[in-house]
Amino acid sequence: MRARSHTPPYLLRLVQDTAQALARVDPFDRAMTLAAQAFTSLFPLVIIAAATLGEGSESLGDRISDSLSLPADTRSVLETALGHQASSESAAFGVVSVLVVLLSATSFARALARMYARVWRVPPSGWTGGWRWVAVIVGVALCTLIVKAADRAARGELPATVGAVVLTLVVYTVLWSWVPWLLLVRRVSYTALLPGGVLSGVGCVGTLLASHVYMPRALESAAREFGAFGVAFTYIGWLFVVAFVLIVATVLGWVLQEAGGPRPSGSSAPLTET
Repeated sequence: MRARSHTPPYLLRLVQDTAQALARVDPFDRAMTLAAQAFTSLFPLVIIAAATLGEGSESLGDRISDSLSLPADTRSVLETALGHQASSESAAFGVVSVLVVLLSATSFARALARMYARVWRVPPSGWTGGWRWVAVIVGVALCTLIVKAADRAARGELPATVGAVVLTLVVYTVLWSWVPWLLLVRRVSYTALLPGGVLSGVGCVGTLLASHVYMPRALESAAREFGAFGVAFTYIGWLFVVAFVLIVATVLGWVLQEAGGPRPSGSSAPLTET
């Protein structure tokens, strides 16, 4: 009670509204759904790119490992799981996988759309404008490639690393402001979505920096203990963390935009369902 009495009313109301909004959205279940959908959507894209765009005599496992920047122990596990693929087999695998990825990608985009609709309290868009789901996947993939290229180019040099972090923040801020604007069929303005986009960009930068410390050790340990299954579980677990950060940032953006405005003096009424 003493701490509450010394806390500014605006900050206290912000915390209260955020907690209520998070409870309404159910972030843990939605984060797990997004993580599973991302795993089945984005990883096949990596495999397709490695199988169809790779050059030279490298095996499919080596190409996938290079794309994901896997440590040495994990590379050997992935190579054993995939075996040696001939070029014709890789090409056929890529053609078949394109169809699977398209179906999986729409599931991931629809899960994102349901999450944003829940946060912003608008009716789900349903099957209206299915092209938006494909556009979202392409946008996420392109931004990921841009960030990954900048991260690779900046290793070992402090000024380049700072530049890569700033670029990552800008790219992901634009991405996670544009994605909900598109998936919500422009029923929420871009300026209203911008606070959540900025917070999502900050969260993505934080998770990216943390992944450089955590993921190599976690992948090596999982590969030694559980083989290919351990690698898969580690990536799903990390995708859950990324999805959870994205959901929390989106909720905070909604609170700042919709619930963070001034209220009558002495009013502490919680947010009501609209």
